[in-house]
Amino acid sequence: MVAEKLEDFTIDYFEEIGVEYIQYQFTTIFGVLKEVEFPVKIWDEMKEGTGVDGSSLGFLKTSQSDMQAIPDYKTFAILPWDTRVGRFICDLTDNEGNAFPTCPRGILKKIISKAKDMGFLFKTRPELEVYFLSDELEPADDGDYMCTPPKDSLHELRRLITDDLIEMNIGIKTIHHEVGPAQHEVEFTADDAIYSADNVQTAKQLFKMNAIDQDIICTFMPKPFREKAGSGLHIHQYLTDLEGNNVFSDKEKGLSDILRWYVGGLEKHAPAISAILNPATNSYKRLVPNHEAPVHIAWGVGNRTALIRVPGYEKSARIEYRAGDGSMNIYLGFAALLAAGLDGIKNKIEPNKPTKDNVDLLTESERKELGIEQLPWSLKRALIYFETDPLMNDIFGEDFIGIFLEKKKKELTELEIAQKNGFESDWEFNAYLDC
Repeated sequence: MVAEKLEDFTIDYFEEIGVEYIQYQFTTIFGVLKEVEFPVKIWDEMKEGTGVDGSSLGFLKTSQSDMQAIPDYKTFAILPWDTRVGRFICDLTDNEGNAFPTCPRGILKKIISKAKDMGFLFKTRPELEVYFLSDELEPADDGDYMCTPPKDSLHELRRLITDDLIEMNIGIKTIHHEVGPAQHEVEFTADDAIYSADNVQTAKQLFKMNAIDQDIICTFMPKPFREKAGSGLHIHQYLTDLEGNNVFSDKEKGLSDILRWYVGGLEKHAPAISAILNPATNSYKRLVPNHEAPVHIAWGVGNRTALIRVPGYEKSARIEYRAGDGSMNIYLGFAALLAAGLDGIKNKIEPNKPTKDNVDLLTESERKELGIEQLPWSLKRALIYFETDPLMNDIFGEDFIGIFLEKKKKELTELEIAQKNGFESDWEFNAYLDC
């Protein structure tokens, strides 16, 4: 029996599988995984959720700080590094059980529900890149893209992480060394967006726990080294009808009108989305020309220099958004992308002309002819687009936007002070190393 409903979970069941503690996990506005734990013997009084202090966790600013963490019973898993502990991922609600407006998981659920009302189901497949560092904050190996042992000296660590992911029922497609020294990547299999986001949060914790065991620092920081490859979080998106048929495909045209309009929505809102998918000042050191990260708002089939790539070697049409990085809150990233794509479909927004050319090498006049504009080149600029985009206001709401902008503007001020004092790199390492 696979336990995934409330009635499946009893004290006897937990004792039978050796679980002594239950951990309720949830994610803050800024993507930090949090937890509250209790002994199994009080399961019956805790099984429908528990209270948490929302103001201490940054979910709100008012004195009305009571929130409820409500477990999603389908997310139960035993922690590989401590098999006495079983965890559930939670949604955050108010005391009446209503979705809390600043809960990232709740925001994504709201957009998924909107998609379903329009007749669509949404799946994602993330690709997560990571650096492993020594105590001196230097790369922990000198490997390169898809190298083999002995150059790929951390391959066993990568396998240990993968073993744990599989043990927690997280689907893995490929694992390999990436371009940078000590840079690695895991590609997940496609899953419903809400559980795909859960998987990324779980994977980040597993990476860090396994790295600590090897006295290694693990970071999803977008650009830890100026002269080395940056780390991205590419997001493959799949849209089907309610029967599971791929609406991005068209038997006669190949790529459907729906795919084209979805791309149009992504392009229209890309400047504002940058604040969510690239929320660190350090993110914009990765988004520079000729470093395998998109700089311009372009799309094309099989084009890895474009912001939006439609893979050309697989039969199932999908969309890959290539700008995101591991500093994002993955729930909010998925929500922003889906909402933008749905806006494109609803309003039949036409994208610019697709290109197979290297977008970075096009001349200004060539980009102008194709209708290609530049992504924001700084967090400060991205926040301006975010704050003024009506769709972002509709998705995230006044409470979320107020908290988000206050925190991000504070980071900008702190960076300016660090720059004036010549400590820009040190400040960014301290601010984003634990992404």
